[in-house]
Amino acid sequence: MSAKIKNVLEVVSGWEAVELILKCLILGIWQIIQITVKRLWKGHRRKLSKNYPPFELTEDSSVGTHCLIKIMGVKYHYVKCGPKSGPIVLILSNAPETDDLWGPTWSRVVKRLVENGYHVITLDLRGTGGSEGGSRSDLSPPRAVEELSTLMEALGVSERNPAVVIGFGVGGLLTWYLAHCHGPLISKVAVVGAPHPNLYWQYPPAPFCERALHFTQWPYFPERWLAEGRLQANEERRWAISRACDWAGPLNYVRGAAWWRIRKNHRIDSPALLVGAKDSAAQLVSSAHYCTNSTLRLVTKPNPSDIELPAVILDFLICSNKDKAVEEVVSRGLVGRMLGAVAGRGRDLTARLALPTQA
Repeated sequence: MSAKIKNVLEVVSGWEAVELILKCLILGIWQIIQITVKRLWKGHRRKLSKNYPPFELTEDSSVGTHCLIKIMGVKYHYVKCGPKSGPIVLILSNAPETDDLWGPTWSRVVKRLVENGYHVITLDLRGTGGSEGGSRSDLSPPRAVEELSTLMEALGVSERNPAVVIGFGVGGLLTWYLAHCHGPLISKVAVVGAPHPNLYWQYPPAPFCERALHFTQWPYFPERWLAEGRLQANEERRWAISRACDWAGPLNYVRGAAWWRIRKNHRIDSPALLVGAKDSAAQLVSSAHYCTNSTLRLVTKPNPSDIELPAVILDFLICSNKDKAVEEVVSRGLVGRMLGAVAGRGRDLTARLALPTQA
């Protein structure tokens, strides 16, 4: 872990860690008992999973150019579009379901950004899409932040050319860590549907953690249960991801985030847009305490398919930039006119006070 990251992140330790381990152990056992009882009651039969390949990637060239990059020995998949010379927008997708990013609602946002000269990069998190997976330690916040920052620099991001980072769900959780640890690489931050990491136990970091947050710290069992759709509050709607292996990446990100927090009083200096559901105002306000300049917005569904989200994102990224440019031009114009008026008035007074020359 680099010195910069070490100065920002701190691991949960001492009695607090012991207390969390005991809670995860006890509540996890209770969750397993509930699962077992339900299976016995419903006559559940376990389905044997087939030996699928590590990932299945269907390339659609209409959404952009598909690329693979190896960072610190890990292969990442991303899709890029827009002029390469433009400002970079890095989108960290949610996990494990990323289909909403290619739907018509969010595609309009990407198209508008491209039209305004942005270079948009949509990244698959580890364990999702075409990116490689990883163990719990591989996906812990320090390691994840180091990989993401290295990837950004490889794609042309620097302190002189900072990027806009947009994160959804689990990607939003990583965006928080990235903005705190590598603020100079980021010009703006948009976090959609993700609380600040320090609010982990108060507000679940992902929808699949609801009602079973402590249980997700267990190995093996949560992946199996999530693949069967058991963690969803409304069991009539099951998760689209039906393989346990597809849940390993998202769960390992969430598992690692439970044991790392941002150091007290550390703030994000970049302008931040925090978007949440209409019943999550308290979560947004609490998260805003970790930003020096934040904008809060409430939408119906904080995900790429929400019809209210495009206007919110574009207003933050495009309109705010134009307004700033207009303000600068206006201010310069006003200052110029004021200085010109003062200079002209000074010349008039000098001419009037000048003594006539003597012959």
